[in-house]
Amino acid sequence: MTRKLFLVILIIAFAGAAALLLTHQGVSATPQLGCKPAVFTVKTGQIFYYTVAVTDTTDVYAWQFDMSYNPTYLEFIGAYPGDHLRSDSAGNYFVQPVVTSNEVQLVANTRLSKNVGINGSGYLAHLYFRAKKATTGVNSTINDHMIVNRNALNVTYSSYNSFRCKVIISDSAPIYVQPPVGFLTNMPVIIKSPNFLVFLR
Repeated sequence: MTRKLFLVILIIAFAGAAALLLTHQGVSATPQLGCKPAVFTVKTGQIFYYTVAVTDTTDVYAWQFDMSYNPTYLEFIGAYPGDHLRSDSAGNYFVQPVVTSNEVQLVANTRLSKNVGINGSGYLAHLYFRAKKATTGVNSTINDHMIVNRNALNVTYSSYNSFRCKVIISDSAPIYVQPPVGFLTNMPVIIKSPNFLVFLR
């Protein structure tokens, strides 16, 4: 009787552990789309970029979005693809956006040459702006966004920071250094002089 009771207890314990393990494996992070980082500070006059990223997505094959911005404080410079869709060396086609006075429209990218999408987290695009005027914070917003899988079906995701990208612009802030993407930025300009070199930022 004791041996049978022990066996029943052992089976119940293993079943409970298996259920917990399966439950834990079945829970995954909620896919998100947004700017990473969501808030940062730049120096007045400098060129910087917003990075639009996704996290924990599955089978991403193409994406598209618009970004509205405040032209009083920001001047749009250009858009460049992130490395997420080509992280496995697949070809890709990046659509140069349509630019209005306060919105960057139809920023888009799709994979080429492979019939599978990309899983996980990564950068979709980098949007360059010039910080025109000091402010305690100005929001740009990702609008009309869409991510699709290899079958052109919508990928489900939620917002990171309500799809807002916020930058604080300060006359006294140091240069906000970001890795070069698309073209070199935040690099010193060298002016040759007969007797010395002058470094400008």
